[in-house]
Amino acid sequence: MKSESGKSSSVSKAFSILDELALRGDAGASLLDVARHLHVSKSTAHRYLVTMEELGKVERDEKGRFHLGIKLFELAGSFLSNNDLRNQSAAILDELAGQTNETIHLGVPSEIDVVYIAKINSSHSIQMHSSIGMRVPMYSTALGKAILAHAPAALLEEVVRHGLAPRTPHTIVSVDALNRELARVRERGFSVDAEENEMGLCCIGGPIFNLENKVIGALSASAPVERMTKERRLEFGAMVRDASYRVSQRMGYSRPVRPVPSPS
Repeated sequence: MKSESGKSSSVSKAFSILDELALRGDAGASLLDVARHLHVSKSTAHRYLVTMEELGKVERDEKGRFHLGIKLFELAGSFLSNNDLRNQSAAILDELAGQTNETIHLGVPSEIDVVYIAKINSSHSIQMHSSIGMRVPMYSTALGKAILAHAPAALLEEVVRHGLAPRTPHTIVSVDALNRELARVRERGFSVDAEENEMGLCCIGGPIFNLENKVIGALSASAPVERMTKERRLEFGAMVRDASYRVSQRMGYSRPVRPVPSPS
């Protein structure tokens, strides 16, 4: 069945189920959960789930709850192992992790969000609750703001259209304020998320460009706010910007890098 836009409603529902199961993680979802999520009857939801189970995209545990299937992880592994950006940035991410001794992420834009495609944990005892494949908003994260600052205006318009919901008391929720922040990102060459997406966490992000000078992703260094003083933000800004520029060079980018100004 196709919608008026030409999209297959069955395919859309199947992917909606996968999104819901991903959000639920280890807890999984019951048949009723899925039916409610899709706004369909239990029999209709069951038909989708059985088909996806036969294809290996969904699995059912002993309690009858549904989870993402192993086939999806095989597909994800294949994508990651063949992802050029991830491969080209691996050594530089390792180097940045050694320089900062903090958590390093590599992310790419996906609609109005950023998806983590690589992560290196810090050696500190307290670790970030993030994982490869996790989606985070663009407007409230260092990765996202590094991308938004250099992306076409249409992407920012789409992000704003979906709303700037407060993730914490520090989230930028004004369109004018976000535009000013993105201008600062372009000026200094790196982005800062100071407890805007998660309380107690500060992240510094840098954009990654390709041969056509288009932003294709970003990398970031994250640390608890108590370790991220203003002086350290400047230090991290220089390191993150240098690392993101070097990854960009590996992706074919050739514009010269500018000195990093003091953060405002």
